[in-house]
Amino acid sequence: MTVSDDKDYAASGLTIREALLDQVKRFPDKARRPERILWAGLAINTGDAFPVPREGIVRGEFLSSKGDAEQGFDLKLDGWLRLEKGEKVSLLRTWNDSRYESMVEYPFHSEDRRLWVWNVYKRRLPDGRTVEEKWTENAGLWVERVSEAERIYHCSHGFLYPPDFESLVFKITIRP
Repeated sequence: MTVSDDKDYAASGLTIREALLDQVKRFPDKARRPERILWAGLAINTGDAFPVPREGIVRGEFLSSKGDAEQGFDLKLDGWLRLEKGEKVSLLRTWNDSRYESMVEYPFHSEDRRLWVWNVYKRRLPDGRTVEEKWTENAGLWVERVSEAERIYHCSHGFLYPPDFESLVFKITIRP
């Protein structure tokens, strides 16, 4: 995973989304394009491809959150996650909600041996409606690799100016 070391976007005046689009323009050859942008010295992207075994157990645990925004994470794979009653889904959204446990655990099967992880959040619109979002404006994350099987995600939701990568912190652990 490479990061562009020649441009730190934190003082650019761009949002994370705009900075990622700028990087695409700067590196039109996808094979040579860095996978992440540099933001205040951190390697930032909107999601992470976590290498996993073909089958196992994924555990997600909320570690901290701040602010009023409702936040959570998505887990997606080419395969399935098995829910408590046996239903199989390829995309699972989990919200950080004090009414529920802060940890979830699911068996999974991944055809390509990758688990995609990103943060999600809810935004209240001026007309009173609430929408679920991901990958907008200042949404981004940096990944703390604890071990081959454990990562901690430090996330900013999309409508924080400037981004705050401690807005939501959660851990994903993989067991075979």
